[in-house]
Amino acid sequence: IAGLLVGAASGWRAITSGMGGESYSGWYGSTVTGSANAGPWLRARVAVAGLLALTRDQAIYFTRKTDDSGERFRADCRYRVSGGPLPGQWWSVTVYAADNFLPLNDDDALSFDATEVRPDAQGQWSGGLAPTRPEGEAWASTRNAGNFDITLRIYQPTPQAQADFASIPMPRVSKIDCGGKA
Repeated sequence: IAGLLVGAASGWRAITSGMGGESYSGWYGSTVTGSANAGPWLRARVAVAGLLALTRDQAIYFTRKTDDSGERFRADCRYRVSGGPLPGQWWSVTVYAADNFLPLNDDDALSFDATEVRPDAQGQWSGGLAPTRPEGEAWASTRNAGNFDITLRIYQPTPQAQADFASIPMPRVSKIDCGGKA
């Protein structure tokens, strides 16, 4: 019985801890998510997290829990997500609360996407993650999210992006301030 309990506990920890996959500039992704090649631990992690993954030619997924300085995301802080053109037909950034579900708030802004940002002449864009809506910027609400994660989805990625995640110019995530203090 003790062995069964230890085995069950260690299996649960393997499924629920860590991000899974490899790190790409702070974003974690697995080349086998949504693939028949996914092993039993990844499939279990996907099942527990509730991610209904599309196949890699339809979408690729990246998740992160920390800003560029390595600090855990917190709902009382404001962050800027910024980057350039991403190798796909469309992309989105979504906030997930610590329980892997969307935060319980009525802000109607749990993600922002490629249609909401305003790229400059070089294709550089930015969006905000914050508990309140910033003025004139794409925004995803972190209100009631606790220590949250964000997920980047790139839909209909290029063959190069599908084959080599390291070739993707990943967005940066910088902390602006917390509780109104820099």
